[in-house]
Amino acid sequence: MENLKNIEINPLKTSSSLGAVIVFLGVKDAVVLMHGSQGCASFDKVTLTKHYRENIPIYTTALNELGAILGGSDYLKAGVKNIADKINPAFIGITSTGLSEVNGEDINATFNELKKELKESGSYENLNMAYVSTPDYNGNFEEGYKNAILALLKEFCKDTKNTANTINNNLAGLNVNDDKNNIRNITDYKNSDYKNNNGKNIQSIRANVFCPFSFTAIDFLELRELLEDFGITPVMIPDLGTSMDGHLDENGYLQTTSGGVDIKDLKTIGLNNLNVIIGSSLKGLIAPVKEITGLNTYYFSNISGLKNTDLFFKFIEEISSIKTPEKYKRQKKQLMDAYLDSHFYFLGKNIAIAEGIDILDSFSEIFAEVGANIKIGVTTSSSYENLKNRFEILTEGDIDLFGELIETDGNNIDLVISNSNAEYTAEKIGVPILKAGFPLIDQIGHNFKHRILYKGSANLVYEAANLLMKNS
Repeated sequence: MENLKNIEINPLKTSSSLGAVIVFLGVKDAVVLMHGSQGCASFDKVTLTKHYRENIPIYTTALNELGAILGGSDYLKAGVKNIADKINPAFIGITSTGLSEVNGEDINATFNELKKELKESGSYENLNMAYVSTPDYNGNFEEGYKNAILALLKEFCKDTKNTANTINNNLAGLNVNDDKNNIRNITDYKNSDYKNNNGKNIQSIRANVFCPFSFTAIDFLELRELLEDFGITPVMIPDLGTSMDGHLDENGYLQTTSGGVDIKDLKTIGLNNLNVIIGSSLKGLIAPVKEITGLNTYYFSNISGLKNTDLFFKFIEEISSIKTPEKYKRQKKQLMDAYLDSHFYFLGKNIAIAEGIDILDSFSEIFAEVGANIKIGVTTSSSYENLKNRFEILTEGDIDLFGELIETDGNNIDLVISNSNAEYTAEKIGVPILKAGFPLIDQIGHNFKHRILYKGSANLVYEAANLLMKNS
């Protein structure tokens, strides 16, 4: 179904600069510098502060009308030097905005010139930077997020490809996902700190893990724990689990991020063993990440629900030569029991979802498995062809269109799933709303809601079932 509108009312999309900012906030001891007007930075800072309830270290070059017309290179250079001198972060992530891009100035050239000047000065040896182009008039949140990841790889993964990786490729052809675009030439990486089932020592594994923004902080932390239980050391890019999980730092108020992926780990990602990419929105990273790092790369559209989590565990077992620990086997049984206990409340129920492509994919996967009817889907991306069979109506659009589709369908919906901006849509038809995604500005603690893998899928099923039960 195609819907054309000349205006967005109550947008579901957010700007590409916001997506890039999130990635840079997942780097340790980092600040973000937005090259644009004060208003551009203020909007992103306020939105993220409301969502996370945490300090968000965003700064601005405060570009005015003179800089916008005659060029803002001096503003960018001065902004970087001021931050370096006064705050001394390990990393500055620079994003552009619509204002700084609209006059056609070559910001990337200015950035390269600045790096050269700082290096020649000898005073900023410990400063690291990355730049990504994110004009507000082009792209969306997911594209900004993806492009910022690539900016980090291009900036730090230089001359570090693992050309000495000669481990036997005896697992080639393992089908870890039904997606035809998945990279399947899986190499048999082993871990030296553990013993396999025959009691033999096995070599160490370090994996670069790329997760979507739809993962909450607790999702990042749970995935990290899972990989470590299989003897795999994950380098998460970005690592929002340790930077945006909401913790009081022993050093008090900080002007930079207090967690995230370490710069030294970013500089050696090409020496790790493999890449794992998770999320429909990050599918476009498969080829460039494989090319930049030179590593075998494996893709999962999501790791939620019974089927896809099974596939992920099968993959982890194969690369680690470690059998799934009992606690995860028990979590699988708990998810199966959650499906059994709750399917009565989902049977014959109609669900409408307005979310980014990653949540749309993972949540619909879970609810389809438990027997719900996924009636209406509205998302931020046009790349939803492989999800059409789960929905009666699926299209790209905003929350206003979402409400119109529900009304056109006769308000025959039992549960709405969306962010805080869809509250009115759910109230209007008198059904409960399960809030997820971005932004969530009328709840606290949402970053501790685990919604991936076996345990997280069970959590989501129970949460939705309780809403349906209360409203029945």
